[in-house]
Amino acid sequence: MEHTRIIEVKQNILAANDEAADAFRAARAAEGTFFVDVMASPGAGKTTLLLALIRELRARAAGELGVIEADLESDVDALKIKEAGVASVELNTRGVCHVEMRMVEAAFKAFEGDRFDYLFLENIGNLVCPADFDTGAHTRIMLLSVPEGWDKVMKYPPMFAAVDALAVTKCDYLPLNEDFDMDRLKEHARMLNPNLEIFETDAKHDKGIAALADWMQAQRAAKVQA
Repeated sequence: MEHTRIIEVKQNILAANDEAADAFRAARAAEGTFFVDVMASPGAGKTTLLLALIRELRARAAGELGVIEADLESDVDALKIKEAGVASVELNTRGVCHVEMRMVEAAFKAFEGDRFDYLFLENIGNLVCPADFDTGAHTRIMLLSVPEGWDKVMKYPPMFAAVDALAVTKCDYLPLNEDFDMDRLKEHARMLNPNLEIFETDAKHDKGIAALADWMQAQRAAKVQA
């Protein structure tokens, strides 16, 4: 009987993606662009949080801002960003559940040489696949909305383990969701990721946005050239 061989295709694909991500990250750092990957499930409030964060960074004269909007289809979110006066490129993945470096590189080229101090990727709404793919970002944050429930930390541990910060969104819903246990969420999240920064936010009322902007600016200062 012939021996069966298992070929780790995923590992090879990820290795090539990681190499491209490292090169992209270094190139952006050298030109002073801080690249942030924002991940969450659909409806967690990624675009709303980004718009609030953009307003805060603009108020601080933090520099030029840009957004890559990744969706399976449509340009709804990209138009919202453009309406706010921010450069945006729509990245349609055509059914792919995550963003890979080849997609990021294509989207970045579509800015046609524009320079940014902060560049954000609003990743596909998904708490599974995006955690596996390095997008060349200098930092990764995830959002978890109060209506989703605190126990998502136990259902999707790889995502919580992979990010640098967690923004708990839609905290204005806390009085309506008695089952949401913020303390247990933080406890379990930091068991997976001891260095995780956690922000309680309500983007519609600017709660927690200033603290998130403080952290973002400190991250940029530490990871990219001025």
